[in-house]
Amino acid sequence: MLKGVAHAGRDDFPEDRYAAIVALSQLSDRLASVESKKAFNIAAETASILLRVPRVAIFAKDGKEGLELEGLYGEPISDEALSAARNVVNEAFDLSSPLLITNTAAASSKPAKSLANSGVASLICVPMRIGKQTVGAILCMSDSVRSFSPQDIELLHVIASHVALAVLRAKTSENYESAQTSEDLLALADRKIRELSLLNQISEAINSTLDLDALLDIALEECLAAVDADGGSLMLINEETGRLEIVASRGLPQQLAQNTSQEIGKSIAGWVAEHGESVLVTDARKDQRFLMPFYRDEITSSASVPLKSKNGPIGVLNVNTTRPERIFDERDLQFLQTIANQMATAIENARLYGRVQRRTQQLSGLLRISRTVTSTLSLDECLKLLSDEMCTLLEFDVCVIFLVDDVTNRLRHGIGRGLKTRDKFAYYDLGNALALRVLKTGRRIHLQNINSSRLIATEISRAESLTSAIGLPLKSNDKIVAVATLFARDKGDLPQNKRALLNSLSEIAGVAIHNAHVYQQKYRIARLVQKKLIPTTTLPHIPTLEIGHKFFSVREVGGDYYDFIALDDQRLAVVVADVSGSDVEAAEHTAMAKYVLRAYARELARPCEVLSKANNLICEMTGDETFISAFYAVVDVQSEVISYANAGCEPAVLYSASDGTIRNLHARGILLGVTPDCSYEEQSVPFRGGDVLVAFTDGVTEASINRNWFGMDSAKRVVAENAHLDAQSIADKMFEALMDFTGGKVSDDVAVIVVKRVTE
Repeated sequence: MLKGVAHAGRDDFPEDRYAAIVALSQLSDRLASVESKKAFNIAAETASILLRVPRVAIFAKDGKEGLELEGLYGEPISDEALSAARNVVNEAFDLSSPLLITNTAAASSKPAKSLANSGVASLICVPMRIGKQTVGAILCMSDSVRSFSPQDIELLHVIASHVALAVLRAKTSENYESAQTSEDLLALADRKIRELSLLNQISEAINSTLDLDALLDIALEECLAAVDADGGSLMLINEETGRLEIVASRGLPQQLAQNTSQEIGKSIAGWVAEHGESVLVTDARKDQRFLMPFYRDEITSSASVPLKSKNGPIGVLNVNTTRPERIFDERDLQFLQTIANQMATAIENARLYGRVQRRTQQLSGLLRISRTVTSTLSLDECLKLLSDEMCTLLEFDVCVIFLVDDVTNRLRHGIGRGLKTRDKFAYYDLGNALALRVLKTGRRIHLQNINSSRLIATEISRAESLTSAIGLPLKSNDKIVAVATLFARDKGDLPQNKRALLNSLSEIAGVAIHNAHVYQQKYRIARLVQKKLIPTTTLPHIPTLEIGHKFFSVREVGGDYYDFIALDDQRLAVVVADVSGSDVEAAEHTAMAKYVLRAYARELARPCEVLSKANNLICEMTGDETFISAFYAVVDVQSEVISYANAGCEPAVLYSASDGTIRNLHARGILLGVTPDCSYEEQSVPFRGGDVLVAFTDGVTEASINRNWFGMDSAKRVVAENAHLDAQSIADKMFEALMDFTGGKVSDDVAVIVVKRVTE
């Protein structure tokens, strides 16, 4: 029977909703065609498959407040477990709502703990009802700890409704005694079969969509057809106002349907919503309760039943007839209540789905804003992106953002967008008064009609047909750093779901603006610092040594640097380094690295010791994500030797004038700042007249175009071809070759130093 639907009800709901509907349709057909005992077992099997549980028990009341096990799917249940299961069902009856226990072993319920001893880890129990009468319950048991989704609960509710109808059908024999003729018996049987079929049809229809508007129309249409009504309406309690509003109707004037809003407790529908009880009117012309604001004298009979969720009434279903020969009776009322129960479940699910969808959209919007405004630390770009995103998310037409001066606490214009005029002062004139009020009060201000305020309404607002406005303080650490003023051309009240966004939006925007402002200040400082880090004019003078250098940063503030340190009149220390990261933080760490290496260079003679000591201090002073590659060498002109060590930097290049050879200077050592107490290999090479030392960062070797890298070989070739030139010319030639290779599109910082030994 259930072949092909074993996966229905899994987590990718509602894509498998169709499969679930097929299973429920088959269940309905089988329940209508088999004896009651077999029907219970079929229902238990269906619940087991759709909810993915190994054991399902169905209990029915026996008329003496007792519970009989009528259906079971899965392993047999012991007497002890059966007793515990009955007690769990009774707890569900007391709750009047589904009983959901994710972990029976940790539950406060003693019956649930007893079931845990029988291997039941999780359970869900849903009562079966016919109208207000509880006739039994379905208990689903899992042997592993798991949760049950709202879709699982919905499926079990539908199954419970079907089984409850089967119980009702089994009890129709009680009605047979009151039937006087065989025609009465046939009519009764025919009516029950038709009702079951209609319920199945309605169930499929209202469970075919999670779109609330479509669901309401489908539900009302199917209901009117099922009870042969001429018209009717669905009224839901507005979650914000608490009043009944018509959300779907048939046979009502359009203006009446759109404008009707009733207080709970007033009129028949209001009474039904307040008390949660059904009302049957068999003669509308004589029933005083039927006197309502939209009384229609053509109505002859009507019925109103409550739509109830587990938290109480959510609305009212009204049906009516204008034909004298069609009068609703108690059986119609009972049938309508069964339909209303299914409707209420479907409506609540659709509402929940709608709330989740709206919340998802709102969170996506906030996430998009968060990502957008934090994607840049440029204050101007941040304000532009923020104004665009705020208008989009809140559905306003114009946005003006004012910045608050740190010192004077006065407003200054930041940015504006959305006005038709090109007057550069228009944005300031439009939003200044509202922004001042927000800054003064520290609270957001919502004006549904700005024309009622002389201070807020301006020539600009009138010329632009702006009607409503919001002033929103943008805060960081509870301090207002900016004020956003938004204006709309056609907007009144702001929906609750939009109002809920404003606090989060205020915090996200405020933090983003504050960060961009602070970064801008730090950026200016970092640029000044870096200019001081790179030697430009004043270089050490060591006899017989020429010094050349070249620096290019792809950002205004970068992490590459080089240094020349005169240790005495015969020794020169050189450094080429690349600090991880970029911008402000890299500049801070670059300054630290420069002065740490300078300090140890003058204290320690050997390059390996300088790098080792510097590494320990850098590890102590920086975080885990900061590391520095560095080449450090000491050129001794008296002994004609270069001693060097390397901390993960590109190996330097040495050109030997005596034989025209060129080689890399390799030495083992890891990056500075990775881990303390590291040792660095030290090497020494001769450095005589005409020899050239060239050191550089990876911006040289890793420069690329169309996946072709400049590489070490190209760097060595440039040195060899230009070794006859002076040191600065060699550095210039290296940079020219690099720019020619990349077409001027260098993607990383470049630092090059050249030291050439010359004869006096």
